[in-house]
Amino acid sequence: MTVIKPQPGGFKRQAYPSRNHEMASVLSIIPSPSALPQLSSNPLFGQVLLARQLHSVFQPLLDLRNRTFHGFEALVRGPVDSHLERPDQLFEAARQCGRLAELDRLCAQISIETFAAQGLQGHLFLNVTEALFDSGWFADEGTLQWLQTQKLAPSRLVLELLESDALAQDSHAIEQAQFLRELGYGLALDDLGQGFGRFSLWKHLRPRYLKIDRSFTANLGDDPFKAAFVQSMLLLAEASRSIVVAEGVENERDLLTLRELGVPMAQGYFIARPHVQPPGEPAAITRSALDSPQPTLHVAASRGSIEQSVLGLARRVEPVRPETRVEVILQALERDRDLMSVPVVDDDGAPLGIINRYVLADRLFRPHVRDLFGNKPCSLVMSSDVLRLEAKSSLQQASTLIADSSFRHATEGVLVTDQGQYRGILLVGDLLRLVTEFQVQTARYANPLTLLPGNVPINDCIDRWLREGQRFAAAYCDIDNFKPFNDKFGYRMGDEIILQLAELLKTHLPQAASFVGHVGGDDFIALSRSPAWEAELRQVLRGFEAAVAGHFEAGVLRDGGFWADNRRGDAVFCPIPTLSIGAVCVDARAFESHRELSNVLADIKKAAKRAPGNQLFVDRRQYG
Repeated sequence: MTVIKPQPGGFKRQAYPSRNHEMASVLSIIPSPSALPQLSSNPLFGQVLLARQLHSVFQPLLDLRNRTFHGFEALVRGPVDSHLERPDQLFEAARQCGRLAELDRLCAQISIETFAAQGLQGHLFLNVTEALFDSGWFADEGTLQWLQTQKLAPSRLVLELLESDALAQDSHAIEQAQFLRELGYGLALDDLGQGFGRFSLWKHLRPRYLKIDRSFTANLGDDPFKAAFVQSMLLLAEASRSIVVAEGVENERDLLTLRELGVPMAQGYFIARPHVQPPGEPAAITRSALDSPQPTLHVAASRGSIEQSVLGLARRVEPVRPETRVEVILQALERDRDLMSVPVVDDDGAPLGIINRYVLADRLFRPHVRDLFGNKPCSLVMSSDVLRLEAKSSLQQASTLIADSSFRHATEGVLVTDQGQYRGILLVGDLLRLVTEFQVQTARYANPLTLLPGNVPINDCIDRWLREGQRFAAAYCDIDNFKPFNDKFGYRMGDEIILQLAELLKTHLPQAASFVGHVGGDDFIALSRSPAWEAELRQVLRGFEAAVAGHFEAGVLRDGGFWADNRRGDAVFCPIPTLSIGAVCVDARAFESHRELSNVLADIKKAAKRAPGNQLFVDRRQYG
């Protein structure tokens, strides 16, 4: 078999052997019936291959940023009204007959022909088995020439690698997949989240597209765990320069949640069902949904819900009625050594109090008290002054509850209610951890020092301006030599410099045309639609230089720095803090989301920091 392999300065023909030699003889572009071997079983399947009784349906992939179809996934069906119409039955028959690569190749051929004949735009996503990768068909010179006749370049084809858990890193199929990427084909990894093998393959292949399994998309708007998984996939995808596609989107809520989380692409029944002749643009209901205001539609998914977290952490301990005898409670505590507290509720399920193991033991410690109280109702030994938390309470209310708790409350726990009804007992330690986690999350929305918007509002603004087609400048501001200054003079002086920079950005960038955010530490992001943004940033530089000079004596300013001890106790010379700003004028057509822009800004900031002193580095390259 002959393939075309890219070489420096041009293309070179060379042989690329297939591991499956007996399959190579049947890998012509479009086989004639006489070329097909006879089947020993399943004559219907043999007829399907001989007569090419397959047809393709196409399901669009929606770009959530610009509301257009990025491409179409081809799904092959067998003869209508036969048991081979379903693709799983069709491919199982191929496996039993040992003709999997042959069937998969025919599916690819028919999908490509149909896609080209309909003049569909964008990319064509093909589900490809390991066997077809292994055969080398996509790299064959005849295949590449045939694609030219279909007016489809390999760069418009995306091969979705299936059966990925079974692929070893040193397998021939993996080797072929990497080679196909060199030829220009796109690679996609399907069903991400269904097993560790896919993550291992992701790391090894670095595919262009990552498809999140539909099990993580369904009811996403109501499940913080799924939202956290999707967010982690977005971070990993950013590191590998991959594009995340969410599969199985079946309702508006999940689509809007995906958009809010920052997922760039999606497909599913709510967007469009697979069809022989798919639509060329999204339906009106989809466009209307995406045209709705961006944040904060689904707080539970994007930011975590204290209600769902509280109910998820609360332990359901079977409650008792106030008339229950104390002896019954004691017996329950003796049977279950892990049972610390027993809730007491009234006939309507409303909580009245808690009977705690240690509090009860203290009260019954004296002789004969157990005999005296054993047959009495448990309400006599119940603690009614207990911590109570309604599931829908705010973060501030939960924080106040912890602050007001005592040592006794810590041992008893917190009674969790939902609309006044008992739902469980929550340990004070668990509630404290929950509040801490939410406070950390809150910091992403507003920096506690400068009170400027944090990471999430910054990303939302970038995505909104890109979606609206705005032309704007984006600048990354970073204080140089900040750590030694902070270590030498203390965090209060360090905070003062940070606050001065925040005030300079707000003063010199006009509020009506700009957005200033505090990423964290001494890093800021400034977005400006002002035509004079470059001059305004230079004003920030001059103002920062003057502000920092006010912190030092004339001798330090003359020397350009100060002496301080490093971690080993050695005296080292530290330059005066300066400001580096890396900026770029953004064309909305050149960036798909804030993730791509943030990568560019990080590189530009590094370029600005290479030069000494207060610097503004403007990247004047054209992106797109």
